[in-house]
Amino acid sequence: MTAWGRADMARSQVFGEVAELYDAARPGYADALAAEVLAYADPGGRTAVEVGAGTGKATVACAALGASVVCIEPDPGMAGVLRRNTSRYPGVRVHGGSFEEWRPGGRRFELLFAATSRHWVDPVRR
Repeated sequence: MTAWGRADMARSQVFGEVAELYDAARPGYADALAAEVLAYADPGGRTAVEVGAGTGKATVACAALGASVVCIEPDPGMAGVLRRNTSRYPGVRVHGGSFEEWRPGGRRFELLFAATSRHWVDPVRR
């Protein structure tokens, strides 16, 4: 672990203790924002990667527009709500674990994004 450390990782997972409440209270993203990001990145049918997907607010906005997304979510509580919220989108896959430990397995992606989770990623990795 880098200087970022275990305490930072633990803080990044605190929302999972109240994942349902978090999901109900946190507003989503504007459809126009997701459309603009996808138009700019132009994934062209390739899968995007979302770091710290949480309960899927940004994921759902992108998936509703046809994007395939690999969601990386370290908190089991948040990942459970994320799976439920994205269950109707066959192009969405959830990886339960941190970005720091995730390995793409030789796959290539056109878009990597973090809606509001960038600060939870180890500064060396981001």
